[in-house]
Parts: sequence; structure tokens; C-alpha cells
Amino acid sequence: MPNLIEDALASKLATWLDENRPEAISATVPIHVANRDELRTRPCIVLATSDTKPVSGARHTARIKFDVHLFTQVDDTPAETSALWACELTGLLADVAAIQADLNDETFCLHDLLLRDSSTVPDESRGRETVVSYEAVVSAV
Repeated sequence: MPNLIEDALASKLATWLDENRPEAISATVPIHVANRDELRTRPCIVLATSDTKPVSGARHTARIKFDVHLFTQVDDTPAETSALWACELTGLLADVAAIQADLNDETFCLHDLLLRDSSTVPDESRGRETVVSYEAVVSAV
């Protein structure tokens, strides 16, 4: 169950983010799912899942740590632009009702997406990584 739920959450949210992308984030900024063999160029957005914990008493339901990574390059993307993009992504993901309306069906249900933490740090030579962490409660079969 964990891989099915994690994969469903990450791929459905990647598609949803791409289709509902804020105007501030150019369509040239790719959205990837972690653990796939896609070539990543900066800037990019990477969605990653981890720490899946089944919810007792609820079949096919789990709490999943869900991270949104925004990778930018200091030479190409000013810090203000990177911060704006992170705020736009956070604002978009705060509209859980809209996400549920678009994604929930007979095989997938996003019960909630809870903001947990965020940070921005240098990650490589002249690069930066902003991570916004959530806890997603999901059912999938």
C-alpha cells in the first residue's frame, strides 16, 4: 500500500500543480516527481514523499510526509523571485478544497494537506533549495 499511495499522491499533485500553476511561475519551470529518471535543470520544482504511516482503522489510508522542493540557481533566479515562487506554491496548496474537487474520485481521496515546515538553504555551488513540508492524509486503492 505505501508505494501505491505515495505514487498516486505525488503524480496527481504534480499534474494538478502543472495545470493550476500560478502566473508568477513560468510554464518553462518543470515540475518533477522525485525518484524518477527525469533530467532536472534549474529552476525546477520536485515533489517528494516519505514516511508513510498507515492510519489505523481506515483501510488504504495513510499519513504521508510530502515535500515540495523549489530548486533555483543564484545566477539565474533572484532571491526575491525564488521567494515569490515558494509563496505562490504554498498559497496554491493551501486551497485544499480546490485540490480535492479536482483529484478525488473512486480510487483516490485527499483528506487533508497540512502545512508543517519550510526552509530555504544553499544546496550546492551557487544554488538554493526551498523546501515546504506537508503532511498529507490520503486514501487510495
